[in-house]
Amino acid sequence: MTKLEELEKRKNRLEAEAEKAEQQAKKYQETAKQKRQESKRVEAEMLSETLVQSGMSLSELQDLIGIKNNSQQPTKSEGEA
Repeated sequence: MTKLEELEKRKNRLEAEAEKAEQQAKKYQETAKQKRQESKRVEAEMLSETLVQSGMSLSELQDLIGIKNNSQQPTKSEGEA
């Protein structure tokens, strides 16, 4: 085998390894994304369970942390009537 053939064979092998590594990276990125989403779902469940255990409603929590619920505020026409 000539030097050129050896180099071409090496190049092809490296390209194949690079492709395989890219596929593995995509797989790991997707796994990481799924784990982050699952973590957020568990965090939401924790919040929900905390509300249940404390006997608090969502509107009470919003009041506690200072979030105004626009659906409970009167509109101008309701306030004027």
